[in-house]
Amino acid sequence: MKNISSFLAFLLSLLIPMEVVAESYNIVFIGNSITYGALHKHRERTAPPVVCARWLMSQEDIDSVFYVNMGRSGRTTYHFLPDKKCVVPAGDKTYFGDVVSNTRQLVDKHPDCRLIFSIMLGTNDSAERPRNHRTTIDEYVKNITTIIDSLLQRWPNAMFVLQRPIYYTPGIHTQGGSLLDKAGAEMLVAYYKSFRQITYKYPKGVVSVGDRQAYGYFRKHWQTDMFEEQGADGKSFWLHPNEKGAEQLGLYWGKAIKKLLR
Repeated sequence: MKNISSFLAFLLSLLIPMEVVAESYNIVFIGNSITYGALHKHRERTAPPVVCARWLMSQEDIDSVFYVNMGRSGRTTYHFLPDKKCVVPAGDKTYFGDVVSNTRQLVDKHPDCRLIFSIMLGTNDSAERPRNHRTTIDEYVKNITTIIDSLLQRWPNAMFVLQRPIYYTPGIHTQGGSLLDKAGAEMLVAYYKSFRQITYKYPKGVVSVGDRQAYGYFRKHWQTDMFEEQGADGKSFWLHPNEKGAEQLGLYWGKAIKKLLR
């Protein structure tokens, strides 16, 4: 009789839905002008990190998402290296200190939340620029690894998500003198292929590959989901997601992060 009662109690437990415990997260988005929300009229509402956080908070098992947008226009992986390791053209600012101070403020305000760094860098690394050469694959891997290692020293329980840099139309001559040509576009793909090499350097779950879909999406929808811009040569190019594109990019980021939280 006792065994039957125990069995019935077990069956009853299967029928009663378990209460979902919602968790909260701190997310630091590291990137360039695409992450920043360049050219948006109200980037505080439409930039990809905003969309990503908003979507994550709409999920049943997520309570709150606190975030900071560390997207900085025109920046490469070199610009986010720790000061002592940073090698950028004279006059350029390194933003690693800003990342640390903003992350510290976020964690201090919400100490019980899991910390996630979402990183999408590579667009500017793939360009030939007036004051620095195109970042090689080895340099890219070394830079991303150094950034992660330096942040792990400060927040050893943090999680890192590498988001794939998105497509741009090759043949771009920016007003600032950068050239994003076919070779640059090929380099952008090569950066993404190096992600696995980077993740293998760390214990499982510490560094993961995030979004894999946005690149293909923008390759198909660049005319509708990116701003048309004028290059120094007078030709149009498409590089930055408009509000519609940023909405899609933020959703891709959010779904990729959500999948890794299971």
